[in-house]
Amino acid sequence: MNDFIYEVPVERVSAYRDQRLIVRARESAALTTTLADADPERIVGARLLSLAADSEPLNAWAPGLPVDLVMADPGAEFPLLYRHTELLDHHPVRVIIPVRPGFAKAVKVAVSLHFAVWLEPGQPEPALIEELVEVMAFYLRQPTVAQPVEFFHSALLGFYHDDPAPLWVVLDADPQYLRFIADDGAESLPGRLAGVEATVAADADLGEWLTRILAAADECRGCEFLGSCGGYFKWPRRDYDCAGVKRLFGLLRDAAAELRRDLNSAPA
Repeated sequence: MNDFIYEVPVERVSAYRDQRLIVRARESAALTTTLADADPERIVGARLLSLAADSEPLNAWAPGLPVDLVMADPGAEFPLLYRHTELLDHHPVRVIIPVRPGFAKAVKVAVSLHFAVWLEPGQPEPALIEELVEVMAFYLRQPTVAQPVEFFHSALLGFYHDDPAPLWVVLDADPQYLRFIADDGAESLPGRLAGVEATVAADADLGEWLTRILAAADECRGCEFLGSCGGYFKWPRRDYDCAGVKRLFGLLRDAAAELRRDLNSAPA
């Protein structure tokens, strides 16, 4: 058994019997039926790929197992979140929201329902940078927000403690530990790294990945936000203009400094 965590479609669970798994399916009943006899220590999490699906079978199944609700079209699907709130009584639940036009409303609804949020930022164009700034301000300033919005949450803590974590770790895309299994059984690196030829040893740590592949460009090496980004926004297009995301990281750094000042000046 290696150290990888494999994200697999539910139909291919039997081929990875001895591995740690994140299992995805479009119907929750497929998860509960297929995994009924699985070793619970092997199942790291479950992903429901359709918000139109009935999640009720997951409620009393494997209490405490992390569940991800995966959005495809946040501008249209956010009302469907209401039908899944009972999951929170039994599981930690994240809503995975792609950064596409109109995603801000989906974030606000998810947080109001007490779901954690995990953004898939892609390589955002200028208009989406503005929407990300709006969502960041909501996360930072809205007093009713009680759930993390990633990647903002971990980046803020990284700046606050001066201990940043690259987005590859924050957004579940660390090639040191994760592999993705397509519906046809093809294995690849996770997320945006699919198709990248790995030229490091199988047991290479993330530091080596960053130095040799992920953040090897001169622009990354000289970036003040390398520790927080790790070259994440340079994939898959290596010519992506990072001015907008540098602005985001700068706002988070400023917010962390403000928080530190406020806490240091508060009465003992």
